[in-house]
Amino acid sequence: MKIQTPKDLVSALIDLFPGFREEWDEGEGYGGVGQYNFHTVFMELAPVCSGYLAEATPRTVEAFCALINALVAGGGDVENAVSTCLLEHASQVGIAKTIKAHLSQAAKAELR
Repeated sequence: MKIQTPKDLVSALIDLFPGFREEWDEGEGYGGVGQYNFHTVFMELAPVCSGYLAEATPRTVEAFCALINALVAGGGDVENAVSTCLLEHASQVGIAKTIKAHLSQAAKAELR
């Protein structure tokens, strides 16, 4: 799936982590009002991502990291969002060790 809009990103994340649908819908109105951007999607994902990855299959972890790698490589607003709202806080939210081995060099450069 090519990620062109925040809605595409939400759909891709729900495909990977079905529980994100409930989190998104119950989140600070982002899911219900349609007024969101790439940054708000990652701000909603970051606090719950560790739990999703802990329960995920190795294949899902790899698919999630492939998505991150593609978003970083794509540049622009989506790259800025994944870097500043997820990768730069990966240690704080407890996902750095889980994802590091699967990240591209460009994505690893943003990992904190």
